[in-house]
Amino acid sequence: MRARIPVLLLCGSLALAATGCTVGGSADSGAGSGSGAKKTLVVAEWTNPSAIEATKKINAIFEKEHPGVTVKLENAPTAAGAWGTLTNSLLSAKSVDVLAQFAPTPAKFPPADTGLKSSGSAALITAGQITDLSGQDFMKSYDPVLQKYGAGYNGGIYGVVAAEYIGHGAVWYKKDLLDKYGVKVPTTYTEFVAALKKFKDAGKTPIFVAGKDGLQGIVYGGAVQQLLMKGQTGADSTAVSDQRAKDFWAGTKSWNDPLYKEAATKYTDVMQYIEPAASGVAQLTAPGVWAAKSDDFPFFLDGSWDGNTIKEANPDLKFGFFVMPATDDAANNRIPVKADLTWMVPTWAPNKDLAMDWLRTFSRPENYKLWLDATGSTSTQPGVTSSTLPWMDWLNEHSDERFVALTDPWIPAGAPPEAAGPDLTKMTPFGKQSVDDALKGAATAYQKSVGKK
Repeated sequence: MRARIPVLLLCGSLALAATGCTVGGSADSGAGSGSGAKKTLVVAEWTNPSAIEATKKINAIFEKEHPGVTVKLENAPTAAGAWGTLTNSLLSAKSVDVLAQFAPTPAKFPPADTGLKSSGSAALITAGQITDLSGQDFMKSYDPVLQKYGAGYNGGIYGVVAAEYIGHGAVWYKKDLLDKYGVKVPTTYTEFVAALKKFKDAGKTPIFVAGKDGLQGIVYGGAVQQLLMKGQTGADSTAVSDQRAKDFWAGTKSWNDPLYKEAATKYTDVMQYIEPAASGVAQLTAPGVWAAKSDDFPFFLDGSWDGNTIKEANPDLKFGFFVMPATDDAANNRIPVKADLTWMVPTWAPNKDLAMDWLRTFSRPENYKLWLDATGSTSTQPGVTSSTLPWMDWLNEHSDERFVALTDPWIPAGAPPEAAGPDLTKMTPFGKQSVDDALKGAATAYQKSVGKK
């Protein structure tokens, strides 16, 4: 579902302003099957070919069940600001009924005492522009913990988190290459490094990565997630995120703490095994290049959303997915899952009742499974899995070990990029900064941004 991810895998919400989107418009009272009225329901979703096609199929089901209703699917790529432009246009014109947004999560709702303002879809929610869906019957189909985390605010739930993906620690692998060299999917950090060394000694380049777009951050970000959650239960992830944010804001924790040094050191160790020209590899083309080279690059750093892209590039390739283990205790090497595409309904939606009906249709298990199979998302509905995708076998087998990915500390608007963590393009091996200097620089940038230094 994603077009790209920054260095720390923090796919932020679109920069939508709440201004100019005052509550208004008329709800569609009496729309639905059998109403006889000709209506157009507008659904907006960013461009992902597989997801768009799946949504079109669900739209066709909806239209059949609602005579006289046409679903108009608006879409634009996330690249070059196209999706933001389309979204702002639809919001300004009040011409959208169901709008896809990235899950805001608690990180987008900083406490009032920080002085920070909500951004993206969170700003729309706090301004009263998005409908609370917590009382809708279709919400019972979804994992309540994830829905509250992904789109919850002040006791309400302001969207349906339909997709979740793994970015932190995400690794694809070629099954035939692992079998040929007697390598099993590693369950500990030591096993992972040993596998990398074994392939390198055999004359293979162990890891392919789109270094041009910062996907090497998958390793560092994954290590940070697992180290922060070490000894915690999956249910503790929200509390861990919240406490980290408070500690950073108070200045008692920062990017140069021992935990981040351990993660950065493991990152630099793994980076010894990447494609030498990785800094010139773009995310847009990386899945296809990796898939085409079936006799090299046993591992590929890329989010779980790219399974269909890999398959289309090389239909004969046997490949799988796992999350890089960052510790030597297999029990601590769990899966950070990030809430992603979230369907929202503006309070002023022209066809609000129809929008609820559409979400009800989308949420039916058979329709939601259709969408999962097309997108490669992990399921947000308990009991519904994407069983037809062979690369989901590891994820389905380890689904009980996942936790909601930790969000970053609160970062003031206008803060330098390093305030969000070390700039991996400047840190060795992509840059000249040492691990210590990069972490110190990040800590200083954060502290300055919150007025602690």
